[in-house]
Amino acid sequence: MAPDAQQLRTYGNWRRPKSAGLGGLGLVPTAVLFLFLAVAGTAAPLNLWIAAFTLAVGAVVLVPLAVRDRYGRHMGTLLYSRLAWWRGVMKGQNVYRSGILSKVPGGKSLLPGLAMASDMYEATDGLGRSFGMIRYHEVEHFAVTISCSAQGGSLVDQGDIDTWVANWGAFMQTMSGEPNLVGFQVVVEVAPDSGEKLHNEIRHQRAATASPLAQRVMADIDRDYPSGSPTINTYVSFVYDAASTIGRSKRTAAEMAVEIGRRLPSLTSRLATTGAGAAAPLSATELAEIVRTAYEPGVSQLIDQARATGRGSGLTWSQAGPTMHHAKSKSYWHDGATSVTWMMGEAPRGEVFSDVLKHLLSSHNDIDRKRVALIYRPHSPAEAAAIADRDFRAARSRTETTRTGQAHAEAEYLAAAKTRQEEARGAGLTLFGLVVTATVMDRDEEDANARVLAAETAVDNLSAPARIALRYAWGSQDAAFLAALPIGVILPEHVALKLPKTLK
Repeated sequence: MAPDAQQLRTYGNWRRPKSAGLGGLGLVPTAVLFLFLAVAGTAAPLNLWIAAFTLAVGAVVLVPLAVRDRYGRHMGTLLYSRLAWWRGVMKGQNVYRSGILSKVPGGKSLLPGLAMASDMYEATDGLGRSFGMIRYHEVEHFAVTISCSAQGGSLVDQGDIDTWVANWGAFMQTMSGEPNLVGFQVVVEVAPDSGEKLHNEIRHQRAATASPLAQRVMADIDRDYPSGSPTINTYVSFVYDAASTIGRSKRTAAEMAVEIGRRLPSLTSRLATTGAGAAAPLSATELAEIVRTAYEPGVSQLIDQARATGRGSGLTWSQAGPTMHHAKSKSYWHDGATSVTWMMGEAPRGEVFSDVLKHLLSSHNDIDRKRVALIYRPHSPAEAAAIADRDFRAARSRTETTRTGQAHAEAEYLAAAKTRQEEARGAGLTLFGLVVTATVMDRDEEDANARVLAAETAVDNLSAPARIALRYAWGSQDAAFLAALPIGVILPEHVALKLPKTLK
């Protein structure tokens, strides 16, 4: 008798954090609601007009917080984002110019927006490997990026894939105990291959005694193979807080370089067990090249040619930014290319398989460059226990107070109970999000809009099998573009935008 087929593992039970409250209101708005009702009830016997005015003010304040869209955002957030966007447009904050003819001191091409107040440092890890360390001054975060040679799931046994997924789960669990870790991100970039690596390999392997037939075959390969073939790059960025574990004193860049350099060998070795393949930290020049290519895709071939010579491009962090960008509500123009960025509005409902992101990560003819970034913010074991208990109590409260949508409330209650049980058994708890950026080159102004629309349709088709609800990063396309880069920009941590002291 033939052995039974191996049962495919499923994954799920993702939940959006919610607090207890009436209807769509959270805990604090519910308390404010009772305050308004108490004031109105006290004033009603004395003056009905005052009571009516109090209820009207309460309705104006709380109704926008009670009405939510399909992604869980209440109307107050949407109204604030619109007002903030139009205020920024009126001030010209959506347009950025750098370079020699700009107002930026020294004619530098600094990164715009949240990453403007940042510096790059070069250090060496415990294995003697050089790595670049980015410092974000406003939040005092330090980021380091590791390049991985991901093996992918093609021609790999399902048992090996299950082992990789299990090891990745264990890796995320250990990250909750990583000292001073703010979060980490996994970025998968799909871009066209310039063909320079293949060209150099063929040129160096050519022998003078080779037959004419072999030379013609290799010449045809050199000419035809690079055209249209994509290259897939995988990066993992780690973001650390400069606060010391003993006390709250801030550590210097030199101290953080030593601390991160000690941890990098362990991080790269653990990543190798998750299917990430050979992992090594990126140098300062390599990070600058990645960012520069993202903002100006047209220079990718020039950078590959410079790498092939062995001397490198010599790009610095102050040259990695765009010379100009123009952020619109649903798109982002930068140095001859247009990008559209989406954020995950809702995680897949129900259970999924390990290849849930396969289509979203694949290449598409209508997209020149694409980046899919998964951002993780692990909770410490103490925080995880408190959050699991709080979510469980909030879900149980909603089942008792909700009349409409009772089935959905009961499903959330069961999911919260399962999360609480798994956390008690030692599982970790992690906040995560997803950012997708699609970039098209502006080859012709007439068909630029058509190519952008085609790229948007392609992303919709690629995300459908993943069952992930994507929403436009409305009014924050430039910031979302930064979040999809492998440079450790975790948006919730950047609550304010300030210019560096050198630009004030």
